[in-house]
Amino acid sequence: MKVCLPVDQVNGLVSKISPNFRSAPALLLVDTSTGDFLAIDATSGACGAMPPDVGRVVCAGGMGRGMFEGLRQRGVGVFTTSAVTVAEALAELAAGRLEEVAAVACCGESGHQNTEAEPEHGKCGCDHQASPHHSHGESTGCGCGH
Repeated sequence: MKVCLPVDQVNGLVSKISPNFRSAPALLLVDTSTGDFLAIDATSGACGAMPPDVGRVVCAGGMGRGMFEGLRQRGVGVFTTSAVTVAEALAELAAGRLEEVAAVACCGESGHQNTEAEPEHGKCGCDHQASPHHSHGESTGCGCGH
């Protein structure tokens, strides 16, 4: 199975996991049956960089709701981890210690919540609010498409 993890820098299996999937500068695609891995440049956006043959995504923080829903529709399991490195996260996944994410707020760890109360602002209802950590439309945005 191929597992995709967002990383800050590519250093093989000791790569540190990026806290936000959408703003990760690279993705590490690991084939768990062979141990082979492939680094993918995600500086133009993680959404477009992810290959179609991924079976699982493991991340440590935020992921846009649209991306999450798209992955789920393709049958890709999304798991969250508190591991620091790719190797640690893969060991947790193999041991069955990671929980599959059932739902995600559009903005992950940004500080504002998915309200669903204001559908006129898009599917996620985030009201276009920016947190001190980011603002929509920048590379570190919430991933909701605003």
